[in-house]
Amino acid sequence: MTLTVLALVFLLFILAIAILGQRLLSRKVESVKNTNSEHCSICRNTFDRSELIERQIGDGKVMYFCPTCIEHLGKDVREKQIKPVRS
Repeated sequence: MTLTVLALVFLLFILAIAILGQRLLSRKVESVKNTNSEHCSICRNTFDRSELIERQIGDGKVMYFCPTCIEHLGKDVREKQIKPVRS
C-alpha cells in the first residue's frame, strides 16, 4: 500500500513538472514572436523596430528612440537655444 502511494505521488510530481515545462516553453515561443519590437528608451512604449531610431552608445549599449520623443527633444533644444560646444 505504501509503495502504491509513493508511486502515485511520484507520478503526480512528474506530471506537474511536465505541465510547468510546457507552460514555460509556450511563453518562450510567444516572446520569440515579438523579436521585431523594442521599447523606446525614453517613454518605454513598445514599437515595431522599423519605426524607431537606433543609436549605439559606447561599446555596446543600443538605445531606441520613437519619433514623438525625438520631436519633444528637438523642441526642447530649440526653446533653450542650445548650441553645440566647439573646441
